Amino acid sequence: MTERTGRGVGPAMAVLLAAVATACSASTAPDGPPTATTRTVTAGTVTAELSITVTSTAAGNTVTAAPPPSTPEPPPTDGSCPYLSDDAVAGINGQRTGTTQIIAVEPYPVCVFYRSDGGLLGSIRVIEADTPQAAIAAVDQHVPIESSNPARQPAGWTGGSMVTDEGSIYAVSKGPIAVVAQSNQQQSIKGRQMVVLAVRNLGL
Repeated sequence: MTERTGRGVGPAMAVLLAAVATACSASTAPDGPPTATTRTVTAGTVTAELSITVTSTAAGNTVTAAPPPSTPEPPPTDGSCPYLSDDAVAGINGQRTGTTQIIAVEPYPVCVFYRSDGGLLGSIRVIEADTPQAAIAAVDQHVPIESSNPARQPAGWTGGSMVTDEGSIYAVSKGPIAVVAQSNQQQSIKGRQMVVLAVRNLGL
């Protein structure tokens, strides 16, 4: 398992992330493995993912942060992403876009982009957590520390990136906000460019 620091908002987060690395090992966790949750990631798709809990026991105090809970999402509708244009996504991924669908959640809608042939091109989601620690946990839920590479763009944001069988995922957080981008390309730079542009367009 590779431990990463830098996903927090200050030096204290190194302690939190060390605890995450420990919690990820089911064989050594005293309370058993983390429970699985389900999250709707793209239109019509429900993905089961590991629910990461960040825990610090420094100085005898215990602080626990879990990712924001899954909430019911409205059905997707055809539309235009308000913070990432079809043309920008087409240029980043090198493929023509077809239909774009919007899932109207707060604080910003989830945007799901399809290719001109109907296949999935990518998606982007902005998550608003209650605390910076919960935002970090949300990032780790999508790009687990032990199986992803550190990510530090845009400036001031930290998280991770990883290649999957279906493409790649890039997820970072800053304060209580996390941004997660998925691309059908197995190059994490695609998701990174989507996140950087979305963060700039939203003024985050």
